[in-house]
Amino acid sequence: MAMFDMNDVMLCLALALRIHGTDEAVRATAHSMRAKVRREIQPLVGRIIRHRQPAQFVELYLGFGVRG
Repeated sequence: MAMFDMNDVMLCLALALRIHGTDEAVRATAHSMRAKVRREIQPLVGRIIRHRQPAQFVELYLGFGVRG
């Protein structure tokens, strides 16, 4: 099974944010990807899941806003 890297994770999270525009969508996407990412990335994905505003975390990580 191919494991995802950080670029894959951030792309999926950015798409979830762009399409749905909610923290819950970003959190659900991160949660579904957590078991599929490389072992060293899993703690960061866990931090995104537990973050108070995961959508803001994604925007800050990418360096720009992705909301409509």
